[in-house]
Amino acid sequence: MKLRRTLVRLISAAIGSAASFAQVPPAGPTTPVILISIDTLRADRLSAYGYTHLRTPNIDSFAENGTLFTQADCQIPFTFPSHASLLTSTYPFENQVEENAVALPPGAVTLATVLHSQGYRTAAFIGTAFMEKQMGLDQGFEFYDAPFNYDAFSPMSGSMFLGATPGSPNAGKDRRDGALVIRSARQWLSSNAGQPLFAFVHLFDMHKPYDHGYDGQLAYVDKLIGVFKQSLQQLGLWDKALVVLVADHGESLGDHGESSHGYFIYESTLRVPLIIHWPAGADNHPARVTDPVGLIDVSPTILDFLHLPVQPSFEGSSLLGARSAGGSPPTTAQRAVYGESLHAHDSFGWAPLRGMRVGQYKYIEAPHPELYNLQADPHELTNLYVKGSAKAADLRNQLMKLLARYAPKKPESRESSPGARALLTSLGYLAPGPHAARSGAEPDPKDRLPEFRMYEDAQLMLYHRKMTEAISTLRQVLVNDPGNTLARRDLASSYVETGQYAKARTAFLQVLAVAPDDYMTNYEIGFAEDRLDMLKEAREHLETACRIAPESKQSRRELDAVLAKIK
Repeated sequence: MKLRRTLVRLISAAIGSAASFAQVPPAGPTTPVILISIDTLRADRLSAYGYTHLRTPNIDSFAENGTLFTQADCQIPFTFPSHASLLTSTYPFENQVEENAVALPPGAVTLATVLHSQGYRTAAFIGTAFMEKQMGLDQGFEFYDAPFNYDAFSPMSGSMFLGATPGSPNAGKDRRDGALVIRSARQWLSSNAGQPLFAFVHLFDMHKPYDHGYDGQLAYVDKLIGVFKQSLQQLGLWDKALVVLVADHGESLGDHGESSHGYFIYESTLRVPLIIHWPAGADNHPARVTDPVGLIDVSPTILDFLHLPVQPSFEGSSLLGARSAGGSPPTTAQRAVYGESLHAHDSFGWAPLRGMRVGQYKYIEAPHPELYNLQADPHELTNLYVKGSAKAADLRNQLMKLLARYAPKKPESRESSPGARALLTSLGYLAPGPHAARSGAEPDPKDRLPEFRMYEDAQLMLYHRKMTEAISTLRQVLVNDPGNTLARRDLASSYVETGQYAKARTAFLQVLAVAPDDYMTNYEIGFAEDRLDMLKEAREHLETACRIAPESKQSRRELDAVLAKIK
């Protein structure tokens, strides 16, 4: 009861009463579209999906006059890449966004660009700096409400540097409360409810660190969704709109030894809720669909429902012909659902993970391949893979054919000026680090799980400023895995933070041997060399940092100080 009263008080204070909004005229002839994404929401934590330890009545209610998809998977378990796939209906390896620090290239065809071209008013309301406007997901949105600021991210290091916007309540923060997101969305909807509209609402409250534990955060988000639904009803939109509720990825919560998400591609992080609430009068839609589907299919489904042509660049397919539970067979061939994580590879030089699901079977390509029957083994506890397996060979062949359709491309990065040095390690994301040069086969991430968990522990220590413990832990990671360049760079940065500049320089030189164009490394080694009175070396490294990020006030300021000392 105490938690419930706290949640209600928080929501009421931040949002106010939904009943204060007056009724508006009926919506125009074009169906309004509202897409809600609840970040880090694991499907089987909703009571509509069978969870019994917590009730989520408001989220569940979207399935009334709606369709609940029981087997929906994201294509990549990271916030920004997953939303990029959701809104572009393209695979991560195709749209070039496979890590959080890689922006969506200009000119992307998104659900927003299509609807805006059809006369829709378009707006997005964002809960985290990871989806700030600079990342490129604003394409097609007339109004993109992401009141954060970061001065830069480094494509090589993946680091995001939080900046400071004078007067902004979210300056230097990585998120904002979902109540503020809902309030902003409601205000825009109240001003545009009489027009064709597309609103994208993103809530980040489920993402760690949690204030009330995972289920406690979910209870809070469910209350927010209830308030937002009430607002839609007050505005006359609930019965008129096509409302889609999804998550970008799940949360492992200890399954397979993973505490959060992004390392493995098991269903605990790939399986997401997908609920479509149809406008009043929309008939012949099943209550539940048990076919495996992907988030890549959501945008084509929305366009199909609106009788708009699906874009040639969209790789997903409409779900309007999907099979109901126990109903007639699907109108299309059984779809293959792809999933990936390159995070262990990009960060540590370990093997990438890619998977393919068709029907009840799922195959994971790794040094130690995996095959699961998800119907009999939904938690993926029994690996059925044996050498020569026909089922594994078939799924692997489909996976390789899909990957072969696309030539690899170098991501087109967006640079801006690095500012306040505050990495978003609190989010539990490891930035894609300098690729370590390793001899022989890349290790299987399953075999490197102890080192990964140790690295995660070190990140938490850094977040809480426990520098001595963090340094000790990072050194142990390097004992077990000497080629871990990202851990070495973080160790060097920890030495800088504690004034151990000579040790920092030695470690940074090892990093630069592998990643000479890493902004963070060049800046921080220059900073350390300045303190060591090695001004010539400091000048060279800081000039490199300025070349990598030409608008960097941070590196330019440090370089000017070194040049003044030289003169």
